[in-house]
Amino acid sequence: MCDRMPLLGMFPSQKRSPPLTIMNLTKLHPFLLLGSFCLASLATCDTAKANDVVGPLVGAVESTSANFLYRVGESEQPLRLSVLLDGDVVQAVDSIGRQEDDFVAKFSISNLRPDTRYHYQITNTKTGETLIEADEQHAFRTANPARHGNRVSVGFVSCVDIEPNGIWKEMQGLDLDTVCLMGDTPYIDSTDLKKVRTRHREFLQMPDLAELAANTPVVGTWDDHDFGLNNGNGHNLMEGKVDTRRGFVNYRAHSQFGNGKEGVYHRVDLGMIEVFFLDPRYFSQTEPSPVDPTQPTCFGAEQWEWLLTGLRESKAPFKVLAFGAIWEDKKNFETDDMFTYWYERDALLDVVKNENIGGVVLLGGDIHVARHLIHPQRVGYDLHDFVISPGHKRTITELDVFHPSLEWSLVEGWQFLTLTADGTQAEPTLTAEFRQPDGVVNRQVKLPLASLTAVDSSKPDSGLRAHWSFDGDLKNQSVLGDRVDAVAVNDALVVTDGGVSGGALKLDRSREQFARVPRSFLDDNSNHHTVSLWFKPTSLPAHGTSERHFLLESTAEGTESAKSAWHLSLGMRSSEDASKVNLQLFTHTLQPATEIGAAPAAKAQGGFDALVDREALLGRWNHVVLAFDSSSLTLTLNDKQIAKHPLPVPGPASEFGGLIIGGHRVGAGRNFDGWIDEVSIWQGEMPAETK
Repeated sequence: MCDRMPLLGMFPSQKRSPPLTIMNLTKLHPFLLLGSFCLASLATCDTAKANDVVGPLVGAVESTSANFLYRVGESEQPLRLSVLLDGDVVQAVDSIGRQEDDFVAKFSISNLRPDTRYHYQITNTKTGETLIEADEQHAFRTANPARHGNRVSVGFVSCVDIEPNGIWKEMQGLDLDTVCLMGDTPYIDSTDLKKVRTRHREFLQMPDLAELAANTPVVGTWDDHDFGLNNGNGHNLMEGKVDTRRGFVNYRAHSQFGNGKEGVYHRVDLGMIEVFFLDPRYFSQTEPSPVDPTQPTCFGAEQWEWLLTGLRESKAPFKVLAFGAIWEDKKNFETDDMFTYWYERDALLDVVKNENIGGVVLLGGDIHVARHLIHPQRVGYDLHDFVISPGHKRTITELDVFHPSLEWSLVEGWQFLTLTADGTQAEPTLTAEFRQPDGVVNRQVKLPLASLTAVDSSKPDSGLRAHWSFDGDLKNQSVLGDRVDAVAVNDALVVTDGGVSGGALKLDRSREQFARVPRSFLDDNSNHHTVSLWFKPTSLPAHGTSERHFLLESTAEGTESAKSAWHLSLGMRSSEDASKVNLQLFTHTLQPATEIGAAPAAKAQGGFDALVDREALLGRWNHVVLAFDSSSLTLTLNDKQIAKHPLPVPGPASEFGGLIIGGHRVGAGRNFDGWIDEVSIWQGEMPAETK
């Protein structure tokens, strides 16, 4: 047996190092090529070449179990992995890396003690040779199953190529409990099994990652490039995905890979945190969705049931729903995001909301931009959505796009994320940190567990998303708070009296006055909501003209723009009857895809007309209620339903970014003239007691 020496400290800065290959090794100091040279993470003292060896790698580790892999070379050798505690062997398991598994041996150990540090060694049972010593480099700690009073930290990274970077070394210094490879880790873009395996081998052989994985659990899922094809799905990779899965399974040490034959989904329970690693690739586009049989699935029926069961059973305070894609629209030509499968995404989030499952956060990758979104009150509490990408240096500025829930973004490389669940204080807290090498923390988000707990849905105002009383100011008085405070434009006034109740918003059409709401207040692709407001017109559109007086209209990106996103649009225009005015509605809805692999699109619908007596509107306060339920628009005026408009193409709301009160989405030119008061918007129905 030879002595092993650390290699990592002998390289130049990781940011400038070339990939580790045999050719590059020959360029290093000559003493590294001595006959006695061997590297614990890359080679053994037999005749194996350095590029044949992978591992040892610590995989999924929970409170009483641990999984490992080791490829000793291109030969089938009988191996034994022994787990030691205080120098004594307490568990051992034998394995052989078979040729059909690319000579990768897997080891699964059970019946371990929770929260205990162990060492491990690997021996050749035929020769008795110790290949991996039970030293400090080859150790692991089982998870602490406690749901409180403990601290757990997990690292996430996506989009990493086979090249030097500073991330793995940085992670080593953070003492992470688990590292999660979230897809495009590595880039493969092939379904050729030999290439798939070669790329996985080369990825895990990167020196810093090899050193990290020798004593830190490394797990994860895949995305399109390690699935085999950019924008790949289960349909367009129907044949090749069998081999890309085979290569993935060879080079990950998980306790579960999908249903055992298909997919790679699994979960890891770390006590304070449970991570659900989802597979949005293997089953996508291959069968009807379990939530809408008219649409193709993303997750597939089996994964869907596995996920719902796991969420319902989970006792972890914090639950991470993680995959390599993103949960919203990428807004490019690709369809590998959950906007394409909005019906499954929304059904999943509805389960979280309706069954009061607390502590859920979302995590994605893929887009080469890091982002933090907050979907307000989506699951009975604010739903935090973390996008971590890329782990290499190649960013995509074009994917740093608007979203009404976007809070922060950063278009830089070498990014990774840590989630730390700390239950050692009185209030358990989940802290997210967007990080880069050299100790850089670009953003920190602290989430007390109480903030990830559903409010009482039985309260009458639990569905109230926005309310502007205009009693002295433009502040929002719903649970969304100042997120959707309105802003006066062109000196629009809030008068202190004369409203329905207290003050009101007074608008002068000649001065093009209105109020702007800078953010959306509804769920993404909301399928049911209600708007209520009072208005008292000073003037109405003149008969025989093209004048239009808008009470409200939604905007595309939170500010005035001609860009169409008018899901909410309520205005008045003249009609052929001089005694009538047309209270007219328009809407934008989401039209489901009509062919395999296509994305949904925004569908413009309307105008929908309702004629009202002019004299009945002028000089008095009028109460109008607009209800949307994905199949129709219902309009009620002064407690009387005056129209119910079926939608020619049923569907939920398309994306919008804000609201103009008293004007058109462009802001100026089609403004209301008079007073507006008590504007309220509910997610769902308007409570009976407020009607």
